[in-house]
Amino acid sequence: MSQSYTDYLFANLPAIYRSEGKSGLVYRLLSLFAEVLEECEDKIEALHHCFNPLKADPEFLPWLAAWVALVLDETWSLDKQRRLITQIVELYKLRGTIEGIKTFVEIYTGIRPLILEPFNLGWQVGVRSRLGVDTKVYQPDEDVHCFSVEVKSFEELSSGQKQKIRQIVELQKPAHTKVIHYVWQAGFWQIGLRSSLGINTRVGG
Repeated sequence: MSQSYTDYLFANLPAIYRSEGKSGLVYRLLSLFAEVLEECEDKIEALHHCFNPLKADPEFLPWLAAWVALVLDETWSLDKQRRLITQIVELYKLRGTIEGIKTFVEIYTGIRPLILEPFNLGWQVGVRSRLGVDTKVYQPDEDVHCFSVEVKSFEELSSGQKQKIRQIVELQKPAHTKVIHYVWQAGFWQIGLRSSLGINTRVGG
């Protein structure tokens, strides 16, 4: 603003209050409160940011989360908390589904996990054919409500990250289901499997 805030306020008064000019009592009174009023107006102009999870001050995030019945985990970074608030309504629709679990874990880790349901994993030569490792004989009703979670990453996940992922999955999965086991796999380079430079392969020190 090229003019001072006092000038701005004074210029917007009715003419009768400006009759004495800047040397008058009204102008001098305005100058006493101009700084406070300017700060208030700046806050009012920026009020819409308080309702935007991506731009709101950190202290507003728990308040915004409460609007959508979400209790934020303070151990999550601010960026992850903001992203979660923006997506939580859609995630509620997916709660208890494979897609919901994947998306929730991805928001926290940046990694989209694989959800493996054993009863859907048939024996395939060269794909799933290691007896006792990824192949077994199933009974008709065995493991129908069980699944495994496989998380692949370039870096080894810390014990804290692994525990957080377990908590997320337990919270998001249907109550009647059970996680058989978790697979934590670092994405090292393998010809034909993980060998796309810059995508899933990098040169390590």
